[in-house]
Amino acid sequence: MARAVVLCALALGGCTAFDAHSLDRTAHAAGWRAAQVVDVGRAADLAGTVDRDCGTDGGPDAPYAVVRYRNGGVRSRSLGTGRLPAGAVPKVGDKVEVNILDCAAPLAVAGQARPADQSGSVSGTPSR
Repeated sequence: MARAVVLCALALGGCTAFDAHSLDRTAHAAGWRAAQVVDVGRAADLAGTVDRDCGTDGGPDAPYAVVRYRNGGVRSRSLGTGRLPAGAVPKVGDKVEVNILDCAAPLAVAGQARPADQSGSVSGTPSR
């Protein structure tokens, strides 16, 4: 009986760790991942601190955000970009979506429409 309780607890724990965002298969296949802003500053100061630098169009003094996301597994990855949502500089702690396959795509504020992809079509709205 105790063994069954332990197995149920482990199974339920796995379900709570499941990222609901991954249910949006189209967005996931297109490279969109739920992320959180962990640092904001100048590109020159932050670009060397990330796992993947997507650069910026504004040079070393341009605003730059570092986000952390999961791509399966337990380890999170960091991505830095100067391509920020239109009209706003994100703050540390903000929930965003990042396209890990397309560095040209700006961050998207979670809960708002994602930017148009390279073909000009809109990828859809975030799942959370």
